[in-house]
Amino acid sequence: MSHFATADLVDSGYFMRQMAQLRALADRLEAPLCLANSPATLARPEACGAWNRPGVMLYGSDPLERPNPVTFRLAPVMTLRSAIIAVRDLPAGEPVGYGGRWITPRPSRIGVVACGYGDGYDRHAVDGTPVLVAGKRSAIAGKVSMDMLTVDITDIPEADIGSEVVLWGRAANGQVLPVDEVARHCDTISYTLLTGVLPRVPRRYHGQP
Repeated sequence: MSHFATADLVDSGYFMRQMAQLRALADRLEAPLCLANSPATLARPEACGAWNRPGVMLYGSDPLERPNPVTFRLAPVMTLRSAIIAVRDLPAGEPVGYGGRWITPRPSRIGVVACGYGDGYDRHAVDGTPVLVAGKRSAIAGKVSMDMLTVDITDIPEADIGSEVVLWGRAANGQVLPVDEVARHCDTISYTLLTGVLPRVPRRYHGQP
């Protein structure tokens, strides 16, 4: 049993050396192999052995450096959603959030969302990190705070208090926001988002009796 260091990368040189060493060892010991993690399961069929160990792919997350036809078939199984709890109309030039990092470039409608780093949402999310508001793409505007974050809903006139906000996953209208896309805006990987949701967030499990 081993774990691949570079199965997710396009350059397969190190992967092939690691694979050859493990195959040789297994042949010498006449032992079954357990090697393939998520990226190897998706992109390295030669790594499949007696057992595979799919991990993040089970959440519908693509771990590969470059997607392939198999990863396009992955579907999200986890959605982090909240709602707008307040709406503010601001003039152009108004700072939003701690430090005034984001400044309204025009007269803007800003939605306050009940989700923050106290819920496990990554506080490193930059301005422009995508969200879905009422099933339409919007973006974070301003720093994520402990219990809230703010989004620009100027171009979603139907958005109002109570509107669904999807931080990643599938919206009620079927639109999907990939967790991998959100992770890139946070300069992290999907694992940190998927495993970082804190206990105060209510869980709803589908398909259970």
